[in-house]
Amino acid sequence: MAKLKRVLAGALSLCMVGSMLTACGDSSSDDAKSSTKDSSSKTDASSTGDSSTGDSSSEAPKAERMNTAELHGKDSSDKSKNTLRIYCWNTEFKLRFDAAYAKGGKYQVETASYKDEKGKELTEIKKIDGKDIEWVQVENEGGAYQKALDEALKGQKDSDNKVDMFLIEADYALKYTDSKDTDYSGLVALSPQDIGITDDDTKNMFEYTKDAVRDPISGDVKALSWQATPGLLYYDVAMAKEVLGTDEPDKVQEFVKDWDAFKDTAKKMKDKGYMMLSSFADTFRVFGANMTAPWVTDKKLNLDPQMEAWIKQTKEFTDNGWNNKTDQWTDAWNSDMKKGSKVFCFFMPSWGVDNCLYKQGGDDAKGKWKATVGPAGWFWGGSWICGAVDSDNQDIVADIMKTMTCNTDVAKFLIDSVGEMVNNKEAVAQAKDSYKNEFLGGQNHIALMADSADKISLKGKISAYDQTCVEKLQGDMAEYFKGTASYDDCLKKWKKDVKAAFADVDVG
Repeated sequence: MAKLKRVLAGALSLCMVGSMLTACGDSSSDDAKSSTKDSSSKTDASSTGDSSTGDSSSEAPKAERMNTAELHGKDSSDKSKNTLRIYCWNTEFKLRFDAAYAKGGKYQVETASYKDEKGKELTEIKKIDGKDIEWVQVENEGGAYQKALDEALKGQKDSDNKVDMFLIEADYALKYTDSKDTDYSGLVALSPQDIGITDDDTKNMFEYTKDAVRDPISGDVKALSWQATPGLLYYDVAMAKEVLGTDEPDKVQEFVKDWDAFKDTAKKMKDKGYMMLSSFADTFRVFGANMTAPWVTDKKLNLDPQMEAWIKQTKEFTDNGWNNKTDQWTDAWNSDMKKGSKVFCFFMPSWGVDNCLYKQGGDDAKGKWKATVGPAGWFWGGSWICGAVDSDNQDIVADIMKTMTCNTDVAKFLIDSVGEMVNNKEAVAQAKDSYKNEFLGGQNHIALMADSADKISLKGKISAYDQTCVEKLQGDMAEYFKGTASYDDCLKKWKKDVKAAFADVDVG
């Protein structure tokens, strides 16, 4: 045990090294210490890039694995033992947990009613197995969430107030799921197999959701997600009828089937007084998902040809008035999703329907949007649930993770209630034939996403530098798009910003 405590000390003291992986949304999720080998123990892992190369972890050295459920630091207080403490950056997972956990979880819950900002009455879980639930929510902007989480995990071994669960996104997942070295010095997340979640439990998950959070040192999957995140193009039905003569998804697809057709349609929209897109970054994730290499490989910064194509396209669209010159996540961008806007389409991942289009448009926008495939297959991010090493509520953490990510009945409920593209092949297969989304005028957009989710691969495409590279490129190139700075100056600014964040990276 002394050795385990020393490992834990090293793991938690080093969790602040680096700043890493993006998406939008929230994640979450029995018995401890199953000896069954599960998806988190595979040693033939593929896809997860490590912090130095961004390449597949299949060639990474494997150390003798460590039972993460047995790593403990300072004894926790009675208050901590009776409080489930969860770190997150928004309410997405909380809302799903509140609505769905009781439909499959084994622990008794105590609930209370409240009204959201739109006056809708909701129910929240206040206690589970008699223990209070504390949500520590810190906004993602400027890396604030990661900083707060890092600080909490850094102090975990010496604290008597433990973190039990935390949420991570794709763009910085490796920061928390990579053990960093064969001595497990970067270990902060429990391996699900160590708390009783088996291969059989996760058999219905899309493989990429496990590969994305696989520790390149141990081969363990270190987090679980309830969602898959393929993307679609969502278009304004009324504009489609007026400008294209149809609003049927299969027919609209012909007008956006590739980037040349997409550009031609942008011209048509402009001629009728509309704009094809809202922000500079609206097509960024489509190009980004089709990159051929990660942002950083062998410590060298890479500007992929797909990113060069995005820059060229966005400049052309901006100069011709084919976008509304907004920035993502701003009030102006949000307003373009509401009824009466002049923007024809948005590229949204699975979580974007509920968290963006419906959140901004509300019931007034019911029937405004329909979905089609668009110019290319793509995905955007995702959210994962991690159990924290040294949690003092491991049994509850395990049951939440298992219920929210592995239970098919819960997955079906999430499809029916919020239109979630769930990380459960069985539930998705059933929804392909029967699901209808009221907000999308009765369209079954799950069927459009189902086939593409199985084809998503992150092999050789992610690195621990992704979030910084993405955010800085979008921000630094904005001045070029607006015409206030040259391409070369903006590119130099991007490289300078990446270098400032990662001194060991060769930016060229």
